[in-house]
Amino acid sequence: MSLICGRSKQSQVGDMESLHMAILVLLVLLGLNLIQNIKGMRIDGNNRVEKTMPLISVLIPARNEEERIGRCAAFLLKSDYPHLEIIILDDNSRDRTYEVVQRLSQYHKNLRIIKGQKLPPGWNGKNWACHQLAHAAKGEWFLFTDADTCHSPNSVSTAFEAAKKSQSHFVTAIPGLIMKTWAEKLILPVIHFAFIVLLPYKLINFSNNSRVAIGIGPFLFIQRRCYFSCGGFEAIKTEILDDMALARRVKQNKAKLSVIDGTEIVKVRFYTCFKEVWSGFSKNAFQAIGSSPHFLFGISLACYFLFVYPYFCLGTAVYYGQSITLPFIQVLIVSAIKLTLSTRFKTSIIFSLLHPIMIILTLLILFNSFRLTLFGKKIEWKERLYPVE
Repeated sequence: MSLICGRSKQSQVGDMESLHMAILVLLVLLGLNLIQNIKGMRIDGNNRVEKTMPLISVLIPARNEEERIGRCAAFLLKSDYPHLEIIILDDNSRDRTYEVVQRLSQYHKNLRIIKGQKLPPGWNGKNWACHQLAHAAKGEWFLFTDADTCHSPNSVSTAFEAAKKSQSHFVTAIPGLIMKTWAEKLILPVIHFAFIVLLPYKLINFSNNSRVAIGIGPFLFIQRRCYFSCGGFEAIKTEILDDMALARRVKQNKAKLSVIDGTEIVKVRFYTCFKEVWSGFSKNAFQAIGSSPHFLFGISLACYFLFVYPYFCLGTAVYYGQSITLPFIQVLIVSAIKLTLSTRFKTSIIFSLLHPIMIILTLLILFNSFRLTLFGKKIEWKERLYPVE
């Protein structure tokens, strides 16, 4: 009996060691993927300005954005791209959005504002606004961006140059994050973590599989012909995660997509407090993983064992005086990954060390998004109700 128990304990120890080694190998692979992605997404800041460059239309839907739309337009009006039109659509705002832009447009011929039509049945608000903007635009390329973005003077020219060099029809940029509250600093870096650590850049850029397509809402740069041939926003009129849906349509249409590091060309403040972070991510987090309960379960297990479990094991090993070697190395690798991201993308180093808490909160938001989907709940956003699908 004692021999059987001894073998059982040895087997358990062996299983635990195998689990820790598997975690260690996966973390090393993620670290290598991070390095490869940072190198691959690097963009050349030396953009060539030519007289024959095509007209580019910057398209901005704005709903109740009187406090931010003027600043956004002002940044874009400083663009170094020589052939640019900026069109802002006032999406039935109840504030002074229209008046702010109209006054600014009096001093800039390449800026104009149009009144959005009433939201028809079967459309989500932003999708309808972008659809109208596309039909009002004259450019050979469209840059869909948001009213809460801050663009550098070379944002448009950089996107155009990146599209030319990669021969892409669609370019999306991972933005820099403006974060002020603890909730933003703790949770929002998951955006950089998900796109740059967990996803392989080469697979996204060179695979024809639409399931690995990425679009990031604040910066969607797309060729006019590609936009209309893939159906544009009309083809995704009910999608809440419109940026990802548009990217999938692009790949389904056999067009080429590229992701670039846009932290130096566009910055955005997505949310301003914990309530907004929770509601905003809950609105589309489950859809972002394909609305699959099985995938949700798999992601949750993977995130727990890779990014939470090592910290738990390290704490218990220290408390009980056990060997800390493997969990310590795992925590060290995770910390190195997070510190690399924080340094590269200029986010809080202190909050980056609270990585397990970020993962736990992100998973809670993901499960909340699943709960809302399961029970057919709706979330209010921009004074409109959105179904969580």
